[in-house]
Amino acid sequence: MTSSWRHSLTLRVTLAFVLIVSFIAAGLGIYLYRAFVAEIARRDDLQLLGKLRQVQIVLGRPGAAELLVAQPDFFRDTMSGQENSLVRIVGPGGAVLADINPHGERYPTPPDAGPAPGRGAIAAWTTRDGTPGQVVAGSARLGTAQVAVVVARAYAERTAMFARYRARILAACAVGAVLAAALAALMLRHGLRPLREVAEHAAFIKPGTLAQRLDIVAAPSELRPLIDAFNAMLQRLQDGYARLSGFSADLAHEFRTPITNMIGQSQVALGQGRSREEYEALLASNIEELERLARMIESMLFLARAGQDEVVLARQPLVALDELERVADFYEGMAEERGLRLRCSGAGSFAADPALVRRALANLVSNAVRHADAGSTITLHAEPRAGMLELSVANVGAAIPQEHLDHLFDRFYRVDSARSDAEGSTGLGLSIVNAILNLHGGKATLQSNGPETRFVLAFPTG
Repeated sequence: MTSSWRHSLTLRVTLAFVLIVSFIAAGLGIYLYRAFVAEIARRDDLQLLGKLRQVQIVLGRPGAAELLVAQPDFFRDTMSGQENSLVRIVGPGGAVLADINPHGERYPTPPDAGPAPGRGAIAAWTTRDGTPGQVVAGSARLGTAQVAVVVARAYAERTAMFARYRARILAACAVGAVLAAALAALMLRHGLRPLREVAEHAAFIKPGTLAQRLDIVAAPSELRPLIDAFNAMLQRLQDGYARLSGFSADLAHEFRTPITNMIGQSQVALGQGRSREEYEALLASNIEELERLARMIESMLFLARAGQDEVVLARQPLVALDELERVADFYEGMAEERGLRLRCSGAGSFAADPALVRRALANLVSNAVRHADAGSTITLHAEPRAGMLELSVANVGAAIPQEHLDHLFDRFYRVDSARSDAEGSTGLGLSIVNAILNLHGGKATLQSNGPETRFVLAFPTG
């Protein structure tokens, strides 16, 4: 369970979403907190300067000196307004005329900033219990004398208010993170539902359900490439399974025919006494069938290795015309028996596995010799074209029906099964040709124009 959660996409995205929301909320909270603190500080500075101005105005009124001597508590009762407001009036020579300081706080005396000090004249200080405060000093007229007025204030309530505000911001960030986690989990659960459908669909895939496809219309655009790839994979699996089923059926049929022939002939021969010549004929027939099976098995093994990329190519520089003439010389005797002529032409060179190239050409020439009209010419031609070297084998014979053209490179496919069986064909020759071209990165194609059939093998020259 721990491992599954560690690798959970939902958990990772949820954590990332929560972190993003937390950072944004924290940043916004810090910005708002600082803006709030700055505004409160500005307001308190203005109030402190207003307190100083109020004391200056009172001291400038007639009779203020007598009032200061007779009723010093007047400033405490009417000027301070709050216990945390402190006022000190210092006369000429440094004599303290009034000192409103009920708790005996010791605060610094900043330089006299004149009759109209600004916010820059305010100095900070700290009380004995650590409460921050501010103090400002200015001048005032008391009768004919000039006195210094010092106004200070401690902000215990403001500090507590800031602490409560910070706690609320932290609580809001925590609640926001929890809500973000819950909403992200719900959003991901809903958003990843198509992925779960893909997983559920994949869990029920079996040979009989390969034709089913995922609906891409209702899927989110981000998942459509995945669903397209999944449906394409199912199509490939379906095609491969169909080919495998057909191949298995064809293989069973191809093996059954020679084996049935050998069993039938052997049973007939053993049914009664036979002469030596008859037994020799039976053995020769069985050997022929076994040789055909051996060729078929060898071809199937080659196709299996080629399909798994297990064939190692021994590429060598080859002269195209030399390879065509080599194969033509080998089949010259067979062609003469049918009154056929082999003609080679063209030029060019390429790099390929010589054994495989000759095998592909031999299959094509062998087919051409079997199917060409008697007395006609089989043409082998080489021609460089667009970065490829094309080797072609053309013959004139019976036209290939259009419906067969797309299947000639399929395994065990024959245009005329009865005739091919009689001539010992396994139906794998063109499949081997196609596999050889695929191994070289080339392409085998068929061009049929009436009685002329042309197979083209395109090998890359790069």
